[in-house]
Formats: sequence, structure tokens, C-alpha cells
Amino acid sequence: MKITLTKVHGLPEVKLTNQVPVYTKEDYERRFQGLATLMQMRGFDHLVIYGDREHFSNICFLTGFEPRFEEALLVFSKDKWPPLLIVGNEGLSFSNIIPFAVNKEVYPAFSLIGQPHHNDKSLKDIFTASGIESHSKVGVVGWKYYPKAAAPATMIDVPYYIVKTLLDLVGAHQIENAADLMLHPEYGLRSKADVKEMVLHEIAGTKTSQQVLHLLRNLRPGLTEMEASQYLQIDGEPLVAHPNVNFGVENTLLGLASPTYTKTLEKGDVVNIALGYRRGMIARTGLFVNDQKEIPPVRAGVVENLYIPYFKALANWYETIGIGVTGGEVYNTVRDTLGDFQKYGVGLNPGHLIHIEEWTSSIFYENSRFKITSGMIIQCDMIAFPGAPYGGVHVEDGLLIADETLRDEIKSLFPDSWQRIMERKRFIREELGITLQEEILPTSNIQLALFPFMGDTSIVLRKN
Repeated sequence: MKITLTKVHGLPEVKLTNQVPVYTKEDYERRFQGLATLMQMRGFDHLVIYGDREHFSNICFLTGFEPRFEEALLVFSKDKWPPLLIVGNEGLSFSNIIPFAVNKEVYPAFSLIGQPHHNDKSLKDIFTASGIESHSKVGVVGWKYYPKAAAPATMIDVPYYIVKTLLDLVGAHQIENAADLMLHPEYGLRSKADVKEMVLHEIAGTKTSQQVLHLLRNLRPGLTEMEASQYLQIDGEPLVAHPNVNFGVENTLLGLASPTYTKTLEKGDVVNIALGYRRGMIARTGLFVNDQKEIPPVRAGVVENLYIPYFKALANWYETIGIGVTGGEVYNTVRDTLGDFQKYGVGLNPGHLIHIEEWTSSIFYENSRFKITSGMIIQCDMIAFPGAPYGGVHVEDGLLIADETLRDEIKSLFPDSWQRIMERKRFIREELGITLQEEILPTSNIQLALFPFMGDTSIVLRKN
């Protein structure tokens, strides 16, 4: 495979319109129906689904509500409707966002410290009133499940006092971790998306990529990281992670650092930019120069020794993925292309599933048997940080996996989204020389674009 530098005729700067999906009562009811089926298969009488400000996605997926200051629990019982939402004081008013009927209970301990208590009900009283009894089998849905643990069912990642209350009610043998019902890559409800969810991801990718590109085009020597971050032009939509704007090898290698007021941009600096709205994350790491001549002597060879091998692996990743391909096959493709992960500083998975949050799970690891299926939303997230002097390179974008039925739905229901996707596929094919399978739908306006000179975003790497 030959990789060359090329000047693109223009990145696909497609714009958003007002075609934004809205979830209805019926959409959420269908999700509960799917959850009820999984509950029956596992023999659960009740699910207790935990949420807090950080770990909100499962409750949000099922209701549209999320706890913003407090904790919350959603109790879903078989043969019983509607579900019960247990909230603190401030969650009670915000829960009116839910577009269908739910039972509600304020649990005082979920409220913030010092706020008034309007009742003295214990959590045990609330659980008992919801139907949880000594013979009940209860699945607890926290943030993660633990398939490699010795006893994965017993590893429950919610606050102890909640688990202790359930243990007192039903006993240890009747309670287990059930987060896999939401997150497992084969059967988890949130591992496959419907057409509305897919289009929301496409919208997030459009916004995020355009804002990252806007920052890159406004980089100039002397800017502090914090000053540069203003070019992200973040709007009021919730973020999936803290934005990263990092200059210099030291700050860049931190990986997750927020921008500082002290570090200023210099020619030849390694630069790391990452922004993510819910459902979409875009990241770029590279060198702030305008052309080959400006590369500092200490970083001579970065294009040949790091960027080109990385782009070969990136191109092979995209040309390998498709419905029916296993995560292990994709992993092998990347490893075989690079030859040595350690040499290139690749320490994490070359991709993962993404949903409302930035990472639900990954199927891309050695010997993974999990197959890419229609409805998956995938983040190409191949981080190569070998350290000094090159720093690293990172091209991160999201994409949809959609069979013909899903593609037809997007095309007919959300034609603006479909047109943006098709323009990106044209750009990838014609400007970058990479052909995607029909089921691969790119969501980023800078999808697959590796900028070897971050000071000039008209220059990218291309497969010939």
C-alpha cells in the first residue's frame, strides 16, 4: 500500500438542518418491551437500574430523564406497569421530562446534603412497596458488568447502602449484576440502535467534527490552550467528556487533560484536540507545522516513521470492517499492519462501541468472537502515543453500521442526514482513496482525515 501527501479540494463541510429526531412515548415503551424480554430470559422479577450524574445513560435510554445533581433508581418489575422512578428533590421536578407515565418516589438520602426532607420513607419501604419481596430475583444495573471476574454476578457497582438494602430483602443468592442486559455487544439493548438513535449520532458527529476543524483552522503561535479552546464554539448540548486542548508532548501525553491557562502554542509542538457531545467524539493528535520544512530536527521522520504506518493501519481498519466481521479480525488487521503495538504506543483497543456515553464496550481485541452487526455504532479510536520525540497520532471518528433496511429508513425519514453521509463517503473514496462497504456510514466531516501538518488542514494522507 502506497501512502502519499495530497492537497484535498475541500473537506465535506456539510451543515446541520432542523431534521432532529424526537423520541416519543411509543419509542420508550418499545425499549421497555425489549428489556422485559431479556428479564424473562434471565428469570428476573425486578430490575433496579442505578444512575447518577456520571452514570446516567441506562436510565436516560429508558426514560429520557437523567439525574443531574443526585442519584436515582429506576425499578422495573415484570407484569407491572408503569415503572417506579426514585429520585431526590431536584430530580423530581426534572423527571417531568419523561413523556410517559411513571410512578415517582422521593427518597430523602438522594437529595443533596442539607436540603429539606419531605418524607421519612426508608429505601427498604420503597422497595417493598414496589413489590420486591424475599422470594424476588433482582437484577441490579449499574455502570459496567465484569465478564472476566471470577464471580461476575456478584460484582455490583452501585453504592453499598443500596445493595445492602436489597441483600436484606432478598438475600445474596437472589441478586446479581444485570448490566449486560443493556451493554452486552450481542444482546444488550444499547448495543444496537434504531434509526432515530443513528441519526442523533450522525448529528453529534457533524457538530463535533466541524467544531474541532474550526479550532484547528484557528491555531496560531502564542495562543494558550484555554484561548484556543474557545474556537471549539461549544453550544448548550451536554458533553460526553471534558474537552482536551493540549500543546506540547508533556501535556499531550496526559491523554485526558483539560486546557490550561499557562501553556502557549509554539511551532513544532505536538497538539491534541478532542471534543465530544453525547453520542459523538472526535479527536486529532499531530504536529503543529505548516509543511515538512517546519518540522523540528528532533522530530524529523515523524511523517515516515509514525504517520504513514498509522494511516496504513487506519485505512486497513476501515476497509476490513463490515457486517459479519469479528472484532478479532479487525484487531488482527491493525496488529498485522503495524507489526508491533508497543513500538507505536498502542495500548488500548483499536475501536469500541459508543452510545449515549463515549464507550459502552469494545469487541476489538485479540481473539474476539463478537461480530459487527447492523445497528452498531462504532468509534474508530486507535490511539498511538509512542512518546518523545514524536508524541503521538490519533484520528478518532464515529460511524454507523446499517444494513439495507436501516439505510432505507435513514434515506426516507432523514434525507438531510443521508446526504451528509453520502458526501462523506464520496470524500473518503475520491480524496482519500479508501472504499467503504455499503453498510458503513461515516458521521464525521473529517472522517479518516489525518493532517500531517496541523497548521494546514488542506493537506492529508491518501492511499494510492
